[in-house]
Amino acid sequence: MSAPTVTVRELRTDFRSVKRKIEQFGMVTITDNGVPSFDMMPSAKRPKKRRPLPDYYARLQQEQPVPLTTEQARQLHEENRGDR
Repeated sequence: MSAPTVTVRELRTDFRSVKRKIEQFGMVTITDNGVPSFDMMPSAKRPKKRRPLPDYYARLQQEQPVPLTTEQARQLHEENRGDR
């Protein structure tokens, strides 16, 4: 079974149908003025590399390695309360 043929014009104007043919047959031959010029096939799929998520808890521990005591928290609250 030979690969289906597609014209350059079809490739430009109706790529969806060309894509479907590639998915169905694995390859299509593109013709230019009736002369087979190119073979088009799907590319090998490469897995996407995902960046690792940032470790927010480690960042928090770097910024504040020791939690505030109850008295320190109360004092901070009083300072930020602002009696205006």
